[in-house]
Amino acid sequence: MVQEQNNTKINVKDWIILSTTMIGAVLTILALIWQFKPSYGIITVTFLLMLSFILFVNSVSANSKANFELKSKNLPEKQVFRFVAFAEYTFGLGFTLVMTAFSILGYKYFLDFAGRTLTSLILPIVFMVTAWFMIFIYNTINYSGKPFKPIRSLKRNLWIILELGCLVLIFLDFFEILLIP
Repeated sequence: MVQEQNNTKINVKDWIILSTTMIGAVLTILALIWQFKPSYGIITVTFLLMLSFILFVNSVSANSKANFELKSKNLPEKQVFRFVAFAEYTFGLGFTLVMTAFSILGYKYFLDFAGRTLTSLILPIVFMVTAWFMIFIYNTINYSGKPFKPIRSLKRNLWIILELGCLVLIFLDFFEILLIP
């Protein structure tokens, strides 16, 4: 998000575009899933996607505020970077909620079409593991030269714990110990 030049410049335009795209994607998915609902899980998925919508809107707002304040020079640079960090955290949490919603949604649709088969359980696992693998590669590139930094990222670890919690709920649902509404 930050580039060093003659003076410090915050590059938030790409993050604003990405967050806005995620807002559109979330709203589109919400509209589509309510047209063809799975037997169960629609309430949980809708709740997660609505929360992610709020977080993506905040990401756009915080990045826009940072961009405005940097240009107007009303706030110290340190405070502007707080807006950027806040936007980064809300975007990441929103993305985690989308990931968990997609895992539950895919799992529930598979249950409806394939029944309580191993395929229904494997889908959310493969989905999450693939995402984690891509994130690990990204963090490895991003933090190259900083030993263990890719796995020490507190925010990323918190998000992965939330995503793991989602997989635990899916396991419990699959074995009919706890059903996802």
